[in-house]
Amino acid sequence: MYTNSRGYKETCCNGEHVSLWEMKMDPHLDNHYLRMRYTPSYPQPVVFYVPDVMHVTDESGLQGIFTDGGFRIAHYGKNNFLWFSLSVTDNNIAGAEDNFLGYIYPDGWNQQEGFLKDFTTSPAFQSESRYGNFCFTFSLRELLSHYASQFCCNSAPVFRVLGTKIYKQEIMYSVLVHPRHIGRYKHFPRLPRGDEEVCGYSQGQMSWSCQAPSGTHYHRFEVDRKDGTVYGSRLGPPIHYVWDHVTVAFHMEPQWVLHVNRTRLYQTVTVCKVAQVNLLRDPGAALSK
Repeated sequence: MYTNSRGYKETCCNGEHVSLWEMKMDPHLDNHYLRMRYTPSYPQPVVFYVPDVMHVTDESGLQGIFTDGGFRIAHYGKNNFLWFSLSVTDNNIAGAEDNFLGYIYPDGWNQQEGFLKDFTTSPAFQSESRYGNFCFTFSLRELLSHYASQFCCNSAPVFRVLGTKIYKQEIMYSVLVHPRHIGRYKHFPRLPRGDEEVCGYSQGQMSWSCQAPSGTHYHRFEVDRKDGTVYGSRLGPPIHYVWDHVTVAFHMEPQWVLHVNRTRLYQTVTVCKVAQVNLLRDPGAALSK
């Protein structure tokens, strides 16, 4: 365990995506929430298929992106990574819900209303951001196309398992993308192509087997096999727990800029609210409206 550049303690497991169950079984991992004796029942794992990624920044970052005509690594960064997060939409959640119900009720179900909305309450699913007011959203296919043409001699970039970072409540699974000619990452395993692991990539979309969608639990998961329905029953006081999410790190050299047409930049950027609990380096930089 060490303290990162933002002042938060983290445990890092390089080159592996450690499951929540493995974390709980690790006697050397000192985390209060993973040691909790009681956690309300919740749907797990729920697999999301996500084709879009997003990069969130503050106002100074926004200005830099439009000045450069694209994305570069931060000058204060300690590594060569340009970071994106999965952009999970309501449609992605609805698809994951149908797949989950099909697993529980292979002969069909009578579900009328969505139930996952009661459990997908962690920052991974919120429109508010911890990193700034400006969100650039791209399909992963489009971003990979730009990256391949500019840095990979038009060959397909390589996907690898970068690692797992464990914070007080947050679990971050990171995926590495890099050009084939860069050999420094050979010791990291290739990212699976299927959906049987924590995350994988296939046909333009990431699969994410979410193990902790809530962070703070407000409901308990209930299954009524007689009626063929599932639902969330309201808890009394909320119960705090861990939550997980997936990030994608593109290898970038300091002089590289991942260029995107200015018109396209305008099309992909939206304004979002900054979450009350955020990771801004300058909290005063957030827009109030």
